[in-house]
Amino acid sequence: MNQGVNKQSVYSMGAVCVYITGFCYLLIVLCALISPKPIASYIASKNYFIDFEWYRNYFILLKYLMAIANAMMVGVVISLFFLSEGKTTGWFIFLSILAIVGLGIGMFQSILDGTQIPHLAMQYEKASPIIQHVMIAFGVADPAIYILSLGIPGIWLIFINWVYRKKFPLALVVLGIAWGLGSIITVVAHLFVIIWLIYFIAYSALIGVPLWTFFQGKYLRKKAK
Repeated sequence: MNQGVNKQSVYSMGAVCVYITGFCYLLIVLCALISPKPIASYIASKNYFIDFEWYRNYFILLKYLMAIANAMMVGVVISLFFLSEGKTTGWFIFLSILAIVGLGIGMFQSILDGTQIPHLAMQYEKASPIIQHVMIAFGVADPAIYILSLGIPGIWLIFINWVYRKKFPLALVVLGIAWGLGSIITVVAHLFVIIWLIYFIAYSALIGVPLWTFFQGKYLRKKAK
């Protein structure tokens, strides 16, 4: 698979993707930190729709940034795949492909949420009390989809950083594994509606994301020379 490919161009592309991903995630975290608790919970309620009125633009921005970040992470997966220099295992290939699938689902989920939930909130404002009750009963989104869009890429991050623990600087390995664990914990926090844990991960990412971006981008730029 690696034959006939200009690896330097792949690493260069990967570095650009890392920087864009890091920038997007930093803005995503900032948007997440100012989100009201009902919005963070993803549980439809009267308070959810009340709070959504002022948070609408931030929500849409967050979701489209997520779509861009997921797309850029596909480039990161590809560039790190080529770091194996042809010495791959079945699990390495399997998890790399699965990560790309999960990121693709994340793109779809983000665009769907960013368009449908604002529309649903607008309809809620105009609806009768009975219709509002029905809309709350049906919910706004299914956080279980995070198992695929966050959980799978999280597992890949842990795996890839463990595999490359002798290639990567120690700081990068620790940050990569921490990001993977953070993604998995975020899934658990959303599934069981542990609000304080959602915010804790966001605060941690405020520090971890810029550091990961710096070390991962620097490593790939070095490989591209």
